[in-house]
Amino acid sequence: MSLFADIRRRFDLRPHPSLNLAGSPARIRPEASFPDEQPCEWRDSHGTAGTDHSAYLAIAEALRDGADVVPASDEVGRQLAADGVSLLEALDGLSALYRSIAGGEPAFAAVRALSSSWAEASLIYLHSLSCEDPLTGLSSLAHLRSRLGELYREAEFRGTSVPQTHALVVVEPVNPAGTTPFDRELRLVDVAECLRIVFCGGDVLGRVGSRKAAALVGREPNLPEQVETVRALITQWRLDTDVPQLARIWIEGLPSTDAMAGRVLDELARP
Repeated sequence: MSLFADIRRRFDLRPHPSLNLAGSPARIRPEASFPDEQPCEWRDSHGTAGTDHSAYLAIAEALRDGADVVPASDEVGRQLAADGVSLLEALDGLSALYRSIAGGEPAFAAVRALSSSWAEASLIYLHSLSCEDPLTGLSSLAHLRSRLGELYREAEFRGTSVPQTHALVVVEPVNPAGTTPFDRELRLVDVAECLRIVFCGGDVLGRVGSRKAAALVGREPNLPEQVETVRALITQWRLDTDVPQLARIWIEGLPSTDAMAGRVLDELARP
């Protein structure tokens, strides 16, 4: 199967989330209205019907009572994300509510609280879909972190040392200036395939940030040779070009505790 066909197959097999992250029309209930108001239908800036009024009741009550709108905005943002409402639609609804009740634009605190909780709920949902990146097939950073935690707990039980038994093999493709994000993704697809060839046992192969991949491997005597094999494969992987595919590859030692290992992953995930 060609690389392009394989990429198309991966996209076709991706699960379809129920969250509306792209901004498609939200669910509409024209019959809903705020207390003490006549039923009406909000319209957003594009002229389409707005979000269900009842979702904003907590904020409306806080505004009318002169109470702090932050807790209500936080809860509304979380609920709107769970209901599949896009962030743009959620903010349009908040703006329409403020104009209706307060006669002006939303307070910054309300916008910030709603946006933050919406984003948090959306990320939790996306991370729960799969522990594997749909394009590269590499495990997510969360899965890699979880597996590391298991290793540290097992080592404590057995009286062994994770820094002595395991390490990370990190690969960061060297992309020339002007490389597009899509081309960077294709390079990571290549890197993932090379890692799978060399580390084909029970090793965890994960994506670390947007530009790196890492293999959580045992510290076998032949580990340096395996790293060099990965380097050679990546360099010559593309047969349709005479330009070597360069990458930084190194063995990252693991620290003595699980908490410090999490910090190592965070540092590696930085661009």
